[in-house]
Formats: sequence, structure tokens, C-alpha cells
Amino acid sequence: MKTIAVIFGGKSVEHDISVITAMQSLKGLSRYKVIPIYIKTDGHYVTAKNLYKPNTFLNYAKNVKKEREVSFILGSSQIIIIKNSKILHRVKIDCALLCTHGHGVEDGALQGLLEQCDIPYTSCKISSSALCMDKTLTKMMLKENKIKSPAYVHFDKCEYKTNKIEILKKIKDKIKLPCIIKPASGGSSVGISICEDIQLIEKCIDEAFLYDDKIIVEKYIENAREFCCGAVKISNNIILSKVSEVKKGKIYTFTEKYLSSKEINEKKINLSLESRIKKLVTKTYKALLCDGIVRIDFLYDEKKDVLYVNELNTIPGSLAFNLFEIPFTDLLNGVIDEAIDFHNKKGKLVYTFSSDAIKKYIEMTDHLKYKMC
Repeated sequence: MKTIAVIFGGKSVEHDISVITAMQSLKGLSRYKVIPIYIKTDGHYVTAKNLYKPNTFLNYAKNVKKEREVSFILGSSQIIIIKNSKILHRVKIDCALLCTHGHGVEDGALQGLLEQCDIPYTSCKISSSALCMDKTLTKMMLKENKIKSPAYVHFDKCEYKTNKIEILKKIKDKIKLPCIIKPASGGSSVGISICEDIQLIEKCIDEAFLYDDKIIVEKYIENAREFCCGAVKISNNIILSKVSEVKKGKIYTFTEKYLSSKEINEKKINLSLESRIKKLVTKTYKALLCDGIVRIDFLYDEKKDVLYVNELNTIPGSLAFNLFEIPFTDLLNGVIDEAIDFHNKKGKLVYTFSSDAIKKYIEMTDHLKYKMC
């Protein structure tokens, strides 16, 4: 029986959504031995007896039972379970199911750790994760592949402090109002605002800077319809979910996404538009070098008949299981098998190369009185 580590949590504003994603996923892993690994809000990796229960996280410090520290061994697929600085046991991990969202866990950092530990994982690889997390880099790659996205400008805190007047003018002239202001590497609509008044734009920018050192200002597509579609690679084939239309206000807020109990009324989507969206999902998935389950969000300007890629989520909330017609258990089994298969194929590549370079270096420098330290 394979051992699967379900990793979730993190020092991220999307921490709570990650917990929910993990709680849902843990129910669908009956064919494996499962070890939940929780990244606490202080960045520590732990496991515990009752990480399967959502009530644990309402008051974690009070409710957690038998918490143990988890440490990874670089160069090994084993993890160490530690109590009071003493190793209790080692566990070999066959694959990590990533249920993490946001900074430090979805942006390639966690993927890099797992690569160093030789552990397969179920999401986009390092470069794709970093690329898709930074919305400015995503837009650059979309443009390179002739995929439309809303017009934008971007800048960091240093640029804004030194060139505020020029940046505000650029926003006013190029993007115009209303505009969308958001953290460049944010998610779950945290820190996002729509600005319709030039007098409030600085306040909106300051709000976005609370969550990221770089922000992006996009053109607001008025009266746009918003759609989303999931994609997953299984057996090296890209499988698409249904296309779903998002019911929202002017922007799709955190509350609408996660705190609303309203039922979604599925609206019939024009077959031609649905086909366009699905073709663009496949093209975008390939262009951004994706793996695992992703969700791509679209804006459709019905008046101009223009379809834009708005964002791509490399580890979507709830792993977007509600969009797929595949049973969630089969979806999880599929991405785990795909991750292990990719890892095994990658392991057959040659990573060493023998040469006389060091010997030659010694010969060339041995006579020197002064040698570099």
C-alpha cells in the first residue's frame, strides 16, 4: 500500500481554504496509507492524531492532539516524525498530494523542497508554479502565446515610492477607470478591489500592498460574464471539466467564493462559447507548462465577443472537484498515479557527468603561490 502525504496549511492568506481542501481530499484516499502534514501559520510542519477533523482548526492550539514535528530529509523520500527533539520514526513517502494555496506553498517553494527530497507531488512543477503564481509573468506568457488577457500595468513598492506620479498617470492613461487592483501573487480574491474613483486609487493600491510587494492594475471589463473550467493531466492526456458560469457582483469576492451558502443555478452556456472556452483551456494549460489539477478563470466581453483568460489556479480550492464529472476519488487516484509515473520517468534521466575538469584545475593552479580560498 502506497503512503501519501497530504500537505496543507501554510503561512498564507489562503490558509483556511487550504484546510478545507485537505479535509475534502482526505475523505477520498481510501486506497492509501495517509499521513496529513499541516504547515502551521508560523511555518512549522507537523502531523497530529486529529488533523482529519475540521473542528481541530477552530482553535488549533487547544484542540490538537498528539502533535509531532515533521522534518524532511534532503536527497531522501523519507520524512522524520519528531517528539521533543527525539526521532520517533521515519516514513517513506510515495507521493505528496498538495492541498496548499498561496505564498510559499503554491508558488514553487514547496515543490522545490519536494524535488530536493525526491518525493513525487501532484501539482505543477517548480517553474510553472512560480510562473502561474505571479500574475505579471502569467500575462507575459499568455501574450507570447497569443492568448488574450485584460490590459494591465504592474509595479513594486520601490517603484511606486519613487515614481508614484508617473505610475498613477500611466494607470489613468493606459488602463483608465474603473480598474481592478490586486496583489500580483495573491489568491482567493484577498486584497483585490475595484476602483471607480481616481481619488480612491491610492487607498486601493495601499490595500493591495498589504498582501504583496508587487501589484497589478488591470482594465475592468464592464458587464463581463465570468466562467471557469478545470483541467487535469491523467495518463498524459488533458481532461477538461464542465464550463461553469460564476454568479458574482462586480468582482468575485472571498465571501462569494467561500462564505456564501447560496445554491449555484447552472445556466445553459452557448455551445459555441463553451467550445471556445475549452479550446482555450487546453491551449493555456500547455502554454503555462501545467501538470495536475488546475482551474482557469475567464472573462467574456459579450458586447465585443472577446474571451479573456483572467487567472490560472495551479492548486484550486477544493481541487475544483465540483467542476469535474469524474468521481473525486478517481480524480485523486489519477493525479497521484500521474505524479508517480512522471517521477519514475524523470528518474531515468542522466544527472551525472564525469570529466577531468577538477584534475585539470589542480594541475593549472598547483604552482601558484596565491590560491583562492
